[in-house]
Amino acid sequence: MRRLAEVDAPDFPVLSIYLDMRAHATGQSPGRRASLTVLRDRLRQIERTYGPRGDDFDSFTADEERLRRFLDNTFDPAAHGLAVFACSAIDLWETIETGVPFRDSVSVGQMADLFQLARLIDEHETAVIALVDSNTARLFVTRTGRLEEESGPDEKNASFQKRAMGGWSQARYQRHIDKHMVDFASRSAAAIEELVDRENARRVIVAGDEVAITPLLDALSPAVRTHVEDVLRVDMRVSRDELRDEVRMVLERAEAESGATVADQVIGAFRSGGLGIVGFERTRRALEAGAVDVLVLAGLPGTPPDVSDAHDARNLEERGEVSDEQAKDGIDLDQRNELVRLAAATSADIEVVSGHAALEQAEGVGALLRYHIE
Repeated sequence: MRRLAEVDAPDFPVLSIYLDMRAHATGQSPGRRASLTVLRDRLRQIERTYGPRGDDFDSFTADEERLRRFLDNTFDPAAHGLAVFACSAIDLWETIETGVPFRDSVSVGQMADLFQLARLIDEHETAVIALVDSNTARLFVTRTGRLEEESGPDEKNASFQKRAMGGWSQARYQRHIDKHMVDFASRSAAAIEELVDRENARRVIVAGDEVAITPLLDALSPAVRTHVEDVLRVDMRVSRDELRDEVRMVLERAEAESGATVADQVIGAFRSGGLGIVGFERTRRALEAGAVDVLVLAGLPGTPPDVSDAHDARNLEERGEVSDEQAKDGIDLDQRNELVRLAAATSADIEVVSGHAALEQAEGVGALLRYHIE
């Protein structure tokens, strides 16, 4: 994110592309990705503003050709979203395939358009999910809205079941089972903590059998235990897609609560004269001074594509309800992107918060500060 925020090519076109890549099963062309029509038409419109020759034209057409090859040969059709940042003249080519769709947007400028990427990073933070019973720990990681299974501890239960037939007393057998469960919980906890550390995950969800969950929670370190968002009762045989649906609601709720809390802190600190500011100009000055710890932005109006089956096949910049509402009550898309770039370049966190009335009344932007500025 920071590297993209530092891109500045005043003499060449920097392409920023966000697409809803879900294949829709309705209409006259089932399976067609409507976003590809948006992409094709928008690229054609932009190309007409360059050329027919020159370094900027050559850079843009090289990016078009590379994008076509990527879509034909490399793109994962299971992905729901795609972001591309490209400028061949400065050797920029970044693609991000996601498990959630973006709002279709194809733009060009001297800098990258980063707002939707910032929203993705904020609302779909990396999380670790542990699905456990007494002998197996299935571990998963959510990255950019996609759920991937990782290797986890797995131990057959036959070792102590068969030995029970050798004349053990019931009490001795039960102690053996209890020790086995505690030992396995410790190994599972170690695997979870290693995964949390490796992925820099901020949230953990524990799911599975209640008998196995209790010793596992006891075995987790206090640092990791504070990241546990919820405990779910889920069958070990659940499919990855079913588990994704289960944990999605938990993560969405946690993110909404976290965002609302930060927005409350901004408004409260501003009202009390503390380390909080609101409004575009104040926030921009603070970002330019490197004084912002957390940038807080109101979400775009309308239903996000990742919670709707409907696909608005219009480029984001052409949607009247976005530009009109933002112009009336808050900052426009260019101002929003400027703030995101400044935040990323100065290592400020970014929170995108929907439905917070006080924030929306303050131009839809505010920040928590590291220190006061003049």
